[in-house]
Amino acid sequence: MGDLSPADAYQRAAALFGETISVLDDEQWELPARGDDFTVETTVAWVVVGDAQIVAAVADGRVGEVGEFDASVLGPNKTATWRGTAVGAIRALGEPGALEQVVDHPEGDLAVATLVGLRVSENLVRAWDIGEAVGRPVTIPDDLAEWCLDFWAGHADVVMAGGVMPDAPRQPAADAGPAERLLALTGR
Repeated sequence: MGDLSPADAYQRAAALFGETISVLDDEQWELPARGDDFTVETTVAWVVVGDAQIVAAVADGRVGEVGEFDASVLGPNKTATWRGTAVGAIRALGEPGALEQVVDHPEGDLAVATLVGLRVSENLVRAWDIGEAVGRPVTIPDDLAEWCLDFWAGHADVVMAGGVMPDAPRQPAADAGPAERLLALTGR
């Protein structure tokens, strides 16, 4: 996955997500976002709940399955809640041996490094979704998109089994760059 470590990839993906949501006005939080009947607000809540898994994994050695969730987890200051979760995840990943841990997950053992790959992908794609929803396109950096594509290539069996990606993959254009290929992988 190139020279980019999973912790660095997560930090950069979270920063892009944060840049995307930090400029939202009050009305934009309620706009519909891509698929799953999500609004911008519920998309941010989804990312926050998912990123909180990194902290739980490193601290407790367990990751629960994200099922039903409520956007009220964001509290009155949605961006601050996101920021606190992202900073907590970055700190957790800075713990010695954090990425090498294997944690308990409802579907079996899960490496923290794998969890981070999932979270990097989610932050990038959901930032793109929000950008599309509010009419402020988000550009996913090619090196981060390539990092995600390398990650998913190592987990092709999971992708093919279904249920991981929010939408069915689509075929990208023959000359598509890394960001376009990542978006196509996630049905965008």
